[in-house]
Amino acid sequence: MAEVIEVKAMNSEEAKKRAARVLSISEEQIIDVIEKVKSKSFLGLFSKEGVYDVTYVTSLDELKKEEAKEEVVEEVKVVEEKVIEVEPIDERHTARDLRKERNERKAKKPLEKKEKPVKVAIVNEKKEEEVEKVIVNVEPKEEIVEKILTSTRELIKNMGLNLNVEFTGTIGRNYVINLSGEDKGIIIGKKGKTLNSFEYLLNSLIKEVRIEIDVEGFKEKRNETLVELANKMAIKAIKSRKTIRLNPMPPRERKIIHEIINQYPELDTYSEGKDPKRYIIIKRKR
Repeated sequence: MAEVIEVKAMNSEEAKKRAARVLSISEEQIIDVIEKVKSKSFLGLFSKEGVYDVTYVTSLDELKKEEAKEEVVEEVKVVEEKVIEVEPIDERHTARDLRKERNERKAKKPLEKKEKPVKVAIVNEKKEEEVEKVIVNVEPKEEIVEKILTSTRELIKNMGLNLNVEFTGTIGRNYVINLSGEDKGIIIGKKGKTLNSFEYLLNSLIKEVRIEIDVEGFKEKRNETLVELANKMAIKAIKSRKTIRLNPMPPRERKIIHEIINQYPELDTYSEGKDPKRYIIIKRKR
């Protein structure tokens, strides 16, 4: 008996492979893949997977039975054409096409309560911090903003740096702070490592919200560097067939790397370690 599983993927081929991996079956047992929600991509940077209905049989024996039914239909059609002069059977009524039409109707019309529920599995191999979400900016609380500004200024003063501190608003649930001034190069550090450590320290002191720190648009430029790095490492992993380990990165930067690498069907990524030393592994799919 055929069953349906809902899968998130960038394309139908990836949906087929992911469904086979999740269900521990061979790709031969997958008999149909229907796109429900198209995948989205913005300037090649932020990608969102589409949703696919994957129809499969639980065993190869079931697949053979389905194919046998189709063969019987074809044989009957041939016999009828030879013995009786009638109109040939419409191809839309073959077993495979009937199954496809049924799946299309299911995709357009939600299941009624009386129908047997379908097994659903959301394929999501990334951590919660790395999953793309719909961004809804929260209303900032004055007392939290004041606490963040005070703590930031005290840390900068203790470091002996000359920097201005400004609260610029919220992105999702994150409170964003911008630093500027003559010592901006010192607070950024090599490849932003000092800034990442400073941000981690501030978030350790203030637990109520997540704080994001930028220095005069540095992170936007860093995003461009990360996209270039991800593409370069992807090509290297494909050509060398070796597993690649990147340097530790904060969650925001790892998210960008994951999204770019996911556009290469031959590759897979996952994170290891604990913050602030959590890093990304890039490897070819089996």
